[in-house]
Amino acid sequence: MPAADPINFIDSIDNDAERPALLADKPLRIAMIAHCLYPIAQPFAGGLEMITQLICDELVSQGHEVLLYAHQDSQTQARLVPMLTREKFDNTVYPNEHETLGMSREEMYQYLVYQDVLRDIIERNERGEIDIVHNHSLHHIPMMTGQAFGARFFTTFHTPIFPQLRLALLTLRHGTTTQFTAISKHQQQLFSEFVPSTVVYNGIDVKSFDANIESMDDFTRENDEIYFWFGRICPEKGTHLAMQYCMEAGKKLIIAGPKSNEAYFDEQVAPLLAQDGENGAQRLFNYVGHVTKDEVNRYLCQATAMLFTSTWDEPYGLTLAESLACGTPVIGFDVGASAEIVTPNTGVIVAKEDKDAFIKGFTKIKSISRQACRERALQFCSVAAMVEGYLALYRAAVVESEQQKIQQKKDLETPTDANLKLNSFNHKKGKDNKAEPIIGSSSCLNNMMERG
Repeated sequence: MPAADPINFIDSIDNDAERPALLADKPLRIAMIAHCLYPIAQPFAGGLEMITQLICDELVSQGHEVLLYAHQDSQTQARLVPMLTREKFDNTVYPNEHETLGMSREEMYQYLVYQDVLRDIIERNERGEIDIVHNHSLHHIPMMTGQAFGARFFTTFHTPIFPQLRLALLTLRHGTTTQFTAISKHQQQLFSEFVPSTVVYNGIDVKSFDANIESMDDFTRENDEIYFWFGRICPEKGTHLAMQYCMEAGKKLIIAGPKSNEAYFDEQVAPLLAQDGENGAQRLFNYVGHVTKDEVNRYLCQATAMLFTSTWDEPYGLTLAESLACGTPVIGFDVGASAEIVTPNTGVIVAKEDKDAFIKGFTKIKSISRQACRERALQFCSVAAMVEGYLALYRAAVVESEQQKIQQKKDLETPTDANLKLNSFNHKKGKDNKAEPIIGSSSCLNNMMERG
């Protein structure tokens, strides 16, 4: 016997009181909007792509139906709905069309991409195929057009307030029924000037990381004292600061990551690499380039600690979560959400660019339990915890929407006090003591006015 369709089953329930409770448990139909710049696929262009894929795949594994609107080369367990390609865009608009609109060609492309996405989602919603829309696009068009969905439309803030986001927020600050989530309390505070949001922390696939959870005493006996820094090599990540601190403290450091800012690498990082080992001194640095996730995992398991020297307020900090997942404690700056992720029993957090405090951390970190780091990751940084947070919001929105429909239906079926009074006023008794309508007859109305 085929399985019952839970959606049709819910729709067939006659008892209005039972419908919201049943809706709270049914599989959901979710439209997920990614950004259009990069595929949602490995190797990920950044953390946003990874998070979008993890959310979609976990929702599908739990039995939900997910449509992912994303770059055509994306890889997902969800049903991929490819966004407008640049080739199709170029074939359908004039070469100078963007100039006539006073915008760059890239701005025009993104504008049309998200208009196309929302048109398709709205059409599906009108056919009753969408329960929730979740926007990760970082663009103002979904945020504005999403007003049509009310509380069933969510936007997650992954970044600082870029101009495209601010453009929508300047309008939405005056009122919106759509909902917002932030990936940390720091991020929530940043956007609170414009709209309220609920914190749902990012998650990673913790179980896909091998962990070294030896006691620190056993770890230091079996491994050399060596530290690990990884991420994009650029000014805001502060690679050179980690190198300077290790040089002053005489600590070995492995550096991994792409040169996302060549000028910064040449001016700040390369000179320190060149100085390393001069005059017969012990070499401290090993730059291993852009490495895979498995290689990051291996280096972290061998590291005494991961060094986090970001100088900007990171909304979350995926490298922190990945380090904890490997059982590796963190020495880092107190910027952005770092202190929300790394607790006193999983690392040492110091003021930004406080060199003396950071160097003292090399001693303090040896008392941290690697087991505690892994447990923190499992409880706080997992995909399951992230998706559980989103699902709670999704279900509350669906139930609220259904309750509103039920109330609207009742309002239409039940006359209000005002209507009852009007009906009473608009009737008179005939000879047989039955009420006779008078509204609709101009003569009767004139007679009433004359008598009044």
